Amino acid sequence: MFSKFSALATATVLASSAAAAPVNERDLIGKIFDFVLPYNFTSNLDVYGAPANDFNCKSAKNPVIMLHGMTANREVDLNMLQQDMNALGWCTYSMTYGAHSLVPFVGGLRSMRDSAKDIAEFIREVKQKTGTNKVDLVGHSEGGVMTVYVPMSQPGIADIVERTVALGPAIHGAKYFGFTDLWYFGGDATRNFVATVLKVLGCKACDDMATDGDIYKDFLAKAGSISPPNVKTTIIMSKSDALVAPETSRIEEAGVRNVFVQDHCAQDTTGHAGLMWDRNVWEIIKLELQEKYDQKVATCDYEHILPGSV
Repeated sequence: MFSKFSALATATVLASSAAAAPVNERDLIGKIFDFVLPYNFTSNLDVYGAPANDFNCKSAKNPVIMLHGMTANREVDLNMLQQDMNALGWCTYSMTYGAHSLVPFVGGLRSMRDSAKDIAEFIREVKQKTGTNKVDLVGHSEGGVMTVYVPMSQPGIADIVERTVALGPAIHGAKYFGFTDLWYFGGDATRNFVATVLKVLGCKACDDMATDGDIYKDFLAKAGSISPPNVKTTIIMSKSDALVAPETSRIEEAGVRNVFVQDHCAQDTTGHAGLMWDRNVWEIIKLELQEKYDQKVATCDYEHILPGSV
């Protein structure tokens, strides 16, 4: 059986080549996920394919920009959350960032500092084309890191972003199941060698988020003021997440909310990948974006859960 990450990677790669085969792309990806995911997991939503960016969409709520995780893209990660929120009257937008030109369907690999500039430009585009004053950000994994990093690092973005919701972000250095400890067996020399190898292999972002990576260092330099004071930041974590442990995600600053999925739904065992598809997480996101901080998820959904530490 595929792991959740294998499923995501397989779906993403096959999506790029499906056009050459005599099969509908979405049907193909759907069949892959039907094999991997629990029965009836996706319900009436399309597991592959994000809604179009409709800049004419009107809502009383802020436009919400979705940011995918590493190796994913706008078509597969938070796309089902987009579909769900659009159906409820939200206006959502997404982009693929951090992809190499030769493999444009695999995002989140390039330098995160460079990707932050691209995301900032997209935020400005959404603001300009929708005519809004403020936008909200929702991101998963690396995308969660970006919801915090972009307002912190990019000029003027903190004045545009009103709220951010980050799902399982590696704010304090990704450990990759402890593999990063091995990077230091020869001290700084081996750590620097690993950084070079990752860059050559095309995953500068893999190094950026790890301890002593560029993004880690940027956050460390801003310790105590990672979240701009005018941006309302929420970190959503799962106690079952072993890839990005909660202590790696938490931001202990005034105005930042650190929320466990289990604070709302005690029996929810979703892991890191499952955060993007968990209906309970979706409800928490909506509550946070509406600043309904005293409310809990009305009815916990234990059917559509990807259990486990990944």
